[in-house]
Amino acid sequence: MPSALLAVLSTPLPAGWRIALHGDEQALHAAELVPPSTALQPPATPFGMAAAAAIDHFFAGTPIDLPLAPSGTPYQQRVWQALLAIPRGSTRQYGEIAAELASGARAVAAACRANPIVLLIPCHRVVASSGIGGYMGRTAAIDLKSWLLAHEHNP
Repeated sequence: MPSALLAVLSTPLPAGWRIALHGDEQALHAAELVPPSTALQPPATPFGMAAAAAIDHFFAGTPIDLPLAPSGTPYQQRVWQALLAIPRGSTRQYGEIAAELASGARAVAAACRANPIVLLIPCHRVVASSGIGGYMGRTAAIDLKSWLLAHEHNP
């Protein structure tokens, strides 16, 4: 079944960011942050409701149990699996993940940038050795990454 828009939800993120959820009735394929001008769309299917609940759980700091099926290369899949192992409220450095995967820090950063399921595959938990690092390939999103890390430390 092809991926479809499941819902567009408001979030407590700064600047009014919303999240658009894409998937089918089996798994979430993408979750992208969209501007506040994006029209809200409530979930209309059982899986859409489960995906919306997972976003609520993320912001509440409670465990998420939702099938994720991001599309990516085998290497990206390995990186995303490593990100899923980072506990809430913790961070890992790009170089640490690279060493674990016998790879390079820039390749890990590129896989993080390509992550189609933001928040639930926690690329925001990966930081540079010299500071916070990037987020979603946008320098303007560093404040968002900082907010997410602070929120996870103090839900």
